[in-house]
Amino acid sequence: MQIKLPKFFRRLDKFILCIAVSTSIVVAGVSAYLLSNFGDRIIKYESDTTAEYISRQTFNTMFQIMKKGWNEKQVMTFMNALKKSSKNDNTVKTSIFRGAVVDKQFGKIPQGKENFIVKKVFKTKRPFHAVVNGNIVYAYPLKAQKMCLKCHTMAKKGDVNGVIEVSFDPSFLRSRLEGYFILIIFLIFILPIAGGVFVTLILRRSIKNGMKSINGAVESIKTVKDLKTLDNKLIDLKFEEFNRIYNGVSGLSERLRDIAVDKDVLEFEIKLLERFIITSEVVKDWKEHVFNMLNEMNKIIKVYNVFSIFMEDESSIEIEVFWKGEPTDKTKKIFDEIIYQNIYHNGLSTFIVQGMGKHEIFHNVSDRNVKLPDLKKEDLMVQTKKIILEAPHIGGIVGIGVQSEDEVEGVKGLVINSVLTTLLNVIGSIKAIYKYTKDLEYYATRDGLTNLYNQRVFMEFLHYEVERSKRHNSTFGVVFIDFDNFKLINDMYGHNFGDKFLKGIADILEKDKRNEDIAARYGGDEFVMILPGAGEEQSYMIANNIRENIKAFTLKEPITGKSVGATVSIGISVYPNSASDDKDLFLLADNMMYKAKKAGKDTVYIAKEEDAVAAFKEVSEKSKMVMDALEKDIILPYFQPIIDIKTGRPVAHELLMRIKLESISSKGDESFNIISAGEFIEIAESIGVAHKLDLILLEKAFQKIKDENYSLDMFINLSPKSLIVADYVKTVKQLSLKYRIDTSKIVFELTERETVKNISLLEKFVANLKYEGFRFAVDDFGSGFSSFMYLKRFPIDFLKIDGEFIMGIFEDKMDRAVVVSSISIAKEMGIKTIAEFIESEEVLNELKEFKVDYAQGYYTGKPAENFVIC
Repeated sequence: MQIKLPKFFRRLDKFILCIAVSTSIVVAGVSAYLLSNFGDRIIKYESDTTAEYISRQTFNTMFQIMKKGWNEKQVMTFMNALKKSSKNDNTVKTSIFRGAVVDKQFGKIPQGKENFIVKKVFKTKRPFHAVVNGNIVYAYPLKAQKMCLKCHTMAKKGDVNGVIEVSFDPSFLRSRLEGYFILIIFLIFILPIAGGVFVTLILRRSIKNGMKSINGAVESIKTVKDLKTLDNKLIDLKFEEFNRIYNGVSGLSERLRDIAVDKDVLEFEIKLLERFIITSEVVKDWKEHVFNMLNEMNKIIKVYNVFSIFMEDESSIEIEVFWKGEPTDKTKKIFDEIIYQNIYHNGLSTFIVQGMGKHEIFHNVSDRNVKLPDLKKEDLMVQTKKIILEAPHIGGIVGIGVQSEDEVEGVKGLVINSVLTTLLNVIGSIKAIYKYTKDLEYYATRDGLTNLYNQRVFMEFLHYEVERSKRHNSTFGVVFIDFDNFKLINDMYGHNFGDKFLKGIADILEKDKRNEDIAARYGGDEFVMILPGAGEEQSYMIANNIRENIKAFTLKEPITGKSVGATVSIGISVYPNSASDDKDLFLLADNMMYKAKKAGKDTVYIAKEEDAVAAFKEVSEKSKMVMDALEKDIILPYFQPIIDIKTGRPVAHELLMRIKLESISSKGDESFNIISAGEFIEIAESIGVAHKLDLILLEKAFQKIKDENYSLDMFINLSPKSLIVADYVKTVKQLSLKYRIDTSKIVFELTERETVKNISLLEKFVANLKYEGFRFAVDDFGSGFSSFMYLKRFPIDFLKIDGEFIMGIFEDKMDRAVVVSSISIAKEMGIKTIAEFIESEEVLNELKEFKVDYAQGYYTGKPAENFVIC
């Protein structure tokens, strides 16, 4: 961790000075403490020694005198002399105390009061010292010796006849020592500071001179070339560490010379790049933008022109030259030759070079008031760059013509090269965006396959036609056309062949419609038309004519050359007879198309009054039922068991959707109807709520799995519309976490309905969920071309064989072959197989012989609200 110093300490001299002062304070404090303790010990030691010495000397003096035979008077004189001496000397006081034996023999005399020290010495017969009121007190016992017994007849050898007490006041010594201590501490405190100041002054001077030299050298650097001066100016900073820093700076300058760019060159490039921002206005007026860039470039370097050559297809070549001023005809001619030469040397595609001779070069002038002189080839220097784009398919060259005398070598040459690159990107991007914009404008209104109008534009036209017809009190027809058995053609001959059929139908519509009619592809194999001014009879005639021409239309399939034909079912509604609202008209035409299919296909059905009433009633009731299911939460999860075909025990369930409708009889009895998904899912998809139904169903199923601690696999069929809902995958993940679902137990079933055209989106959907641990199954395998593509492109775990083939394994050899082939493919790929629509024991036994892994159907288990575990 880096320690950040306060601002004050960031100067080296101040930092050193502060360290010196801090060190001095610490050393002085420690020294004061140590000296104080040491002084006290010395004083105590000296006081003890002095007191002991005086006591012993006093005793020795008394002993020597007593040996000569003192009388009592002489003793008293000696003791009085000691008292007087003690009074005159405040430092040392000596007192003699007589013992009880002496008092008994010679009588008591006036003497001071015995303190605890004296008493202790009388008792212990040993010397003792202590501190009393700050004084050092030493007491020495006067023991009777053999010689003493001559006078002290009542004493015994070793008795304490008296005690000499010496009291020493150490304050005198302490006062003398304190002066020395203060002087020593002062010197200890001041000397490091003085040394720090001295070192700081030397360092500051050396650093200041060195930094001044370095700053001078750095400030002299104006361009990259001046970086060399740092190497040439050898500076001695007097300290090895500082010299190393300077050498590091010199090394850095050497490396900077290799990578740095001069400020003016950098500003040159930045000013140009500021103009290279592509906006919608730039795309719209790109030539004006190029002129602006040309003018900006001329502020930095003399540029005569900028040119571009772009090819959008083999027959479309655009050559544009942008001049800063009006060139002469001679200059134009010379520059045309330069363009051809540079393109040839650039090695662009030969068809562009060849094609250029057939195309005019357009010369654009920024300011016609500026007249350029006649220029020769040697006056111009041209630099170019080329670009080839795969998507969109465009390619070309951009170039810049600068005055030959301008220096374009070295860094400046690199800058001009970068300008060319940016110019290429700008013009190339503008061209690409322009082409994309044109394509978008077209495909925003057109279907990419048939070039008919698309669904969105058709609905806008339909709304407009309703409003127009209201104003003019006129009629018009709405025609809904649907391929009969188009899925079969796709399955048998592939999607490419199916697409050709759709294009063929589109051509028939374009050919048979009137000029004022509008034809559109609504989606998949559905087409729609608006017939302005047409009543019921005319609408029927136009529609029937289209039906007959489509019936007569055939295509040869690519393998055998066999002619393949198709029919269509057509529904018609007419404004205002059928309905007066655009949505109602469309809905009714769609409904009539389904009636035509039910009537046997290859039929035109026009709406009558009773059809309109019945259709609107049915759609309205089903729409209301779906919305009620969402609002009232009457969606139910049902579960159909999937069994192990060998053991007959359930290994999984398929999740199915039901709506529970309440009904009350005339007698007031309450009952419930269970509605299967087949009766309302298309309405739910048409009104955009299918994915909401799916998520509600999923959450209820997850809740039941958690509540009942369900541990088998769960197969879930998803509505294709759910795949394009942005947060669908995210919500599925959140639900699995909320209910703590083992994602490896959840299997999502992929069907062909509307998903193959969104294959990339489906691929992303599968990858995201597979990453989270979910598994996948292909539903209705064998019924469509896409089933095999799913196996190839997706990580499939289960293959559910279409029930239509299962039901026909005894009667239809083709169905039997499909089932056998599907099982063989799955086993080769390590995928488990599930046979659907098992409705008899006979079929189940046959599938056991085929070695199918699992079975599902009404025979093995009907859908129910509860799980079948055993």
